[in-house]
Amino acid sequence: LSYGNAATLWRINLGWRRRKNKQQYGFVLDTERGYWAKNEAIEDDPEDPMSERTRRVIPFVEDRRNCLLFEPADKLNETEMASLTAVFKNAIQVTYQLEDSELAVEPLPSRDERRLILFYESAEGGAGVLRRLVYDSHAFAAVARQALSLCHFDPDTGDDLHRAERAQEDCEAACYDCLMSYYNQLDHLKLDRQSIRDLLMAYAGAEVHTSPVNISREEHLQQLMNLCQSDLESKWLDHLETSGYRLPSKAQHLLADCNTRPDFLYEQEQVAVYVDGYHHLDAERRRRDALNTECLENLGYIVLRFGLLDDWDQIFSENTYVFGKAA
Repeated sequence: LSYGNAATLWRINLGWRRRKNKQQYGFVLDTERGYWAKNEAIEDDPEDPMSERTRRVIPFVEDRRNCLLFEPADKLNETEMASLTAVFKNAIQVTYQLEDSELAVEPLPSRDERRLILFYESAEGGAGVLRRLVYDSHAFAAVARQALSLCHFDPDTGDDLHRAERAQEDCEAACYDCLMSYYNQLDHLKLDRQSIRDLLMAYAGAEVHTSPVNISREEHLQQLMNLCQSDLESKWLDHLETSGYRLPSKAQHLLADCNTRPDFLYEQEQVAVYVDGYHHLDAERRRRDALNTECLENLGYIVLRFGLLDDWDQIFSENTYVFGKAA
């Protein structure tokens, strides 16, 4: 899972779906009259005459949306990918009470070659639900359980219930109560709820632990460990990892305006973390710490200090917006 907050998205129209030459992209535009040519109608057409000034154009639109990329760990076939795409869209909408128009989904890199699934919040401003799927360690599993229910499986046992609660007929592969919708008509022949049962059962028991950077959580944790300047800082990271809390984005990063290096930094939340050992109990050191805290707070940072004698679990639980909830 990879989350992008207000990511820039481009939708590119490469041409008619049923064009003869699949390697020829775009559409023919009459630049003099402002008309688009009909499919395969570059030549003179008495019903749609084109001027001599034409140009092949590839139109695209750009937008900024909250998005989530989902890449299965194992290679899935077309039926499995199409079915997962459909049921996860429906399950997210049901779980977070979204309208159909508030969440969009696309296979990537193309409908003919499905390796990833792109979800994005299509409503203006976004509902903020995709972020929860990566920052709440249990949210993805809850959506998977909802997906099992939508596919007429018992989410606890995986038993086939065969139909929706009020349906009058059994569902063999797909129906409008589980995978089919108006928006995925092109995929209707590919959908099969049975093909994704085992996947959904596995996802229903999953926990999500995120990395704040573009490398795996394990790699990022090791980089943070390498930057630790005390055993207490390493112990703090160990506690973070074993409890399933979110990792900081940086360690020992200089904030030049205050001439201080927080032990750890949560950039997006603007939270500076200090892990203070015995030497911070000294009166002069406490005075300097207070000055650093005041300076950072004036810049808009929140400063959290984990002292050697403090109850760390209490600090974590009081700041779930930074660290998330324990796994």
